[in-house]
Amino acid sequence: MKVILFLFYPLSWLYQFLFWVKQSTIKPIVIPDVLVISVGNITVGGTGKTPFVQYLVRYFQKTNKDYAITILSRGYKAKKSDEGAILPDGKSPHLYGDEPSQHKDLFPSVQVIIGKNRWKSFQTHNQIQSPKHIVILDDGFQHKQIYRDFDIVLLDANAPFANGLTIPLGFLREPITHLKRAHSIVFTKLTEKNRNVIKLAKDILNKKQINVPESVSFFQSNLVEMNFDLLQKNVIEKQVYLSKEKPNGGYFLFTGVGNPRNVLETAESILGENKIQYRFFPDHYEFEESVLFSLIQNRLKDSIFVTTEKDWVKVRTQSGFLETLKKQNIRLFVLKIEVVLAEEQKFGSMLAGLVSTYEVKNGLASKTG
Repeated sequence: MKVILFLFYPLSWLYQFLFWVKQSTIKPIVIPDVLVISVGNITVGGTGKTPFVQYLVRYFQKTNKDYAITILSRGYKAKKSDEGAILPDGKSPHLYGDEPSQHKDLFPSVQVIIGKNRWKSFQTHNQIQSPKHIVILDDGFQHKQIYRDFDIVLLDANAPFANGLTIPLGFLREPITHLKRAHSIVFTKLTEKNRNVIKLAKDILNKKQINVPESVSFFQSNLVEMNFDLLQKNVIEKQVYLSKEKPNGGYFLFTGVGNPRNVLETAESILGENKIQYRFFPDHYEFEESVLFSLIQNRLKDSIFVTTEKDWVKVRTQSGFLETLKKQNIRLFVLKIEVVLAEEQKFGSMLAGLVSTYEVKNGLASKTG
């Protein structure tokens, strides 16, 4: 193993050099009269950006009701990512991407814009003229093109820096020292098991003289059953209250996310000792109808399907699959995730101060008084 690391270590240095060259040639562009907040990470894979973006939307909708909100995303693997687009709704994930579609579905009043060139997409498709406008950059830490007022970086508490090496030897998108650019670090997916890992990660940050405000969060999960109405061709959501009785066939979890093992652990924590059959797919998997039908064939008899909210955005577009579930009385549960901050008051004060500074800077403070 050490020999392999020694042989390929120069590739990691080459990646870092090329990353530095690319970043150094980009001069951030300011979006006038807009408060820009970035949510990102420094590792490859899921750290919980999607639910955290949704946490921010809920926060600002509650505390700053007179503000318009835009979520600006690349739209990874979306057909309209290259040209850029504004989402009319959340019903076409193949066109606009699964995560942006999930955002739009959950927050219909929020403007969601996608585009590989996010600056150009925003300039082309923005429909908000209000001086009170918050733009949330989804997965924006490495996206230097747009100037941001506040950078939030998420670290998975289970493995904050993975093996500590950058691509291709490790999972870091950029070196740990680059966290000095962040304004706030949030450790996500907090459990009793990984509290010690967080302590070790904080020690590493201190040794590298990275002094930024830190917060920790855990994900609050619940199950929702999706019932398909054959006559109305729509889905009815129903909160699941698990009984002590175990289903004869157990559960069949299928998902295509960045960290499927974490999804499995979440399902296990909710479903208890029930047996869980599972199948993992690549991140952002499209879920063609033929694949979904193969899941029906491979599941244990009487088992209940379980998937994530991110996957469900794509699964629900396959009406033939949903009709088959209904006809065969196969139940499907969706895992819905919501962020809960352990230091919510402290983090909220930081966001409130950010908005206050923005209003003073843009001459809005006297108008809100």
